[in-house]
Amino acid sequence: MAHWFDLGDVAVVPLVEDDRLLIEPGEFFPGLEPDLSDWYAQEPWFDRAAGKLVFVIQSFLVCSADEVLVVDACVGAGKDRQRAEFDHLPDRWMQQFLATGLRPADVDAVVFTHLHTDHVGAVTVQREPVFPDAPHLVVEEEFRYWSSEAGGAAMRRTGDYLTDSVLPIEQAGQLSFVAPDAVVGKHAELVPAAGHTPGNVCVRVRGSAGTVLLAGDTMHHGVQIRHPELSTRYCVDPGEAARVRSRLLAAAEDSVLLPTHFPAPSAGRVRSGRNGYGFEFAADLLRSGQFRYRE
Repeated sequence: MAHWFDLGDVAVVPLVEDDRLLIEPGEFFPGLEPDLSDWYAQEPWFDRAAGKLVFVIQSFLVCSADEVLVVDACVGAGKDRQRAEFDHLPDRWMQQFLATGLRPADVDAVVFTHLHTDHVGAVTVQREPVFPDAPHLVVEEEFRYWSSEAGGAAMRRTGDYLTDSVLPIEQAGQLSFVAPDAVVGKHAELVPAAGHTPGNVCVRVRGSAGTVLLAGDTMHHGVQIRHPELSTRYCVDPGEAARVRSRLLAAAEDSVLLPTHFPAPSAGRVRSGRNGYGFEFAADLLRSGQFRYRE
């Protein structure tokens, strides 16, 4: 499964924690009955035998010659989580990080697109920061929401990841608030995308040979490209999430989107047709094999 995306002077490297998480359609999209004749209900998007949607749990490194960013951090190892597939995982995420030749001290910053359980967990081990020299960047509205009574109620379905994965970063003085359109690195800037959560963002990565939008959870599955109006049951503001998604898709022709949970290789271009949008994987940017930093 090892692969990465080549933007010339920048590499985007997936760190895949689970390459095939199967979920009932109705869990994410209440009332959805997949049209088995449509592209989103076929491999690699849909497991016909199980009748379930295919998701990937992953995060990303953004690597250039003199800067390393971590964008999101999956579920993490050894965490108490309500979903069986997330509970007390082995540390596959850190194994993949170290396989690149990087060490935690090499990370210049961690960027959170939002604060859901499958995006924050690997930044702490036993409530200690994994990247002790790196600021961890998040939109303030996002943090305030998950620290509120409403956010706490929403976490009951997952396990209290704020306490074991986010608050230790704040207590260590490493959590920094940024604007939703902030420049967060030499090749990366945030793109406002509130809706899925109150401070949700995408990350635009610009290289000498191309640009990729790390689209996070603005879309979870190909069915939302086919039907942009369809938001998940886990969106804080489903209507705004749908509007954000529609705007992204309308502006995405010929640009590359890399949503977090799309099946490998995940990155691709939106194509419009008579029956709505489709998605074409970006084979031109894809490089197979293990990425090695400064190799």
